[in-house]
Amino acid sequence: MSGWQVRRRAAVVLAVALVAGCSGQPPSGAAADPGKNRIGATVFAVSSRPAMPALSGPTLAGGTLNLASLRGHVVVLNVWASWCVPCKAESPALAQVARSTAARGVVFVGIDENDDNQAARDFLAKIDSQYANLADPQGLLLAQLRMLPPGVPSSLVVDRSGRVAARVIGPTTAAQMTQLLADLLAKS
Repeated sequence: MSGWQVRRRAAVVLAVALVAGCSGQPPSGAAADPGKNRIGATVFAVSSRPAMPALSGPTLAGGTLNLASLRGHVVVLNVWASWCVPCKAESPALAQVARSTAARGVVFVGIDENDDNQAARDFLAKIDSQYANLADPQGLLLAQLRMLPPGVPSSLVVDRSGRVAARVIGPTTAAQMTQLLADLLAKS
């Protein structure tokens, strides 16, 4: 095989890996409330909500964030990367939903996966995202979230008690996230 054929094959393998890494299928065995999947999310019945694992780490802004400090708030945890095409499409919508739901006690937190911190900060400034983002350059935080596949984007919605109320694997929209939050807030 010639050098250009090897490079071409490597480029195809990398492209397939990137596409696969930017999406995923829900893990099997989810204990979901089957009547609530209409918005592209797995919504967990109150009685079967798993506890959110303890996560803390450095933020892109230079501080430290411990998710346990957000107990009492509804938290949207979004896993993303500045290089991920679906993330680029959903991130401005999530920034808008974060602004519109903050007064109702909803806190958004991002986990920036396998990314360059400066590229991530530049992207967040471009879309005017104001919420905290944990830096996860080696995927260690995502590895603790066993409910999510290794690909990006994906999101968890955590109830005020620190239990996972919903999971979205793949990109979401402002309308989908707004409806998911409205349903959760109406019940709490």
